[in-house]
Amino acid sequence: MSRAQVPRSAVDASLWFILGRSLTADTPATPGRQALDPQLVQAVTTMLNDQGSAPLAATVLDTIQAGRERLETDASLTLSTARYDQLRTAFLTAHQIHGGKGRTLWPVGSTTALKRAGGSWNAALEQAGLATSSTPKNSTFGKARFTAEDFQSAVADFAAAADDDGSAATYQGYVKWQGEQKLRGRSDRPSGAAIRNAYGSWSAALAARR
Repeated sequence: MSRAQVPRSAVDASLWFILGRSLTADTPATPGRQALDPQLVQAVTTMLNDQGSAPLAATVLDTIQAGRERLETDASLTLSTARYDQLRTAFLTAHQIHGGKGRTLWPVGSTTALKRAGGSWNAALEQAGLATSSTPKNSTFGKARFTAEDFQSAVADFAAAADDDGSAATYQGYVKWQGEQKLRGRSDRPSGAAIRNAYGSWSAALAARR
């Protein structure tokens, strides 16, 4: 499913899913899944099917429901972009889910959630019913010099450039590319070291760029 076609319900479901995973590793075997909006269920299962993750649908829907149920009893629950991206990357990596050109993976990346909420993470949280905060939560990403979107867009732009050149999107390749971008006046490109520190590894950064 292309980024422009991602339904709002699938974005909210992504946040509830990651919240559910952040709270507990154990999800109910058969929660009241009927309580989930049918459009949400369809949107999520369609995206899972598109990325070859259909067998995960039952567990994913259970986790979404678990996240929503916890929100109903604790309205103070929230997620930082760093925590969201960390858990999303761990999920994608654990299930060997890889993106394709022009396709958005589910759960969606924080960049997609941000864009659907007008560029505000707090707005994305509020739309999904999570608590918001006026204090910066994303200290992992360059101590506020770079945002989560800066990191993801830099890696995505580099990967696209490497693909156009027919070369591999390697860490050393990024370091060279970032240096060239800097010479052209692009100060919004984090260093390779900053990216590795933010995501824990270069492979994790590549997995989180969608």
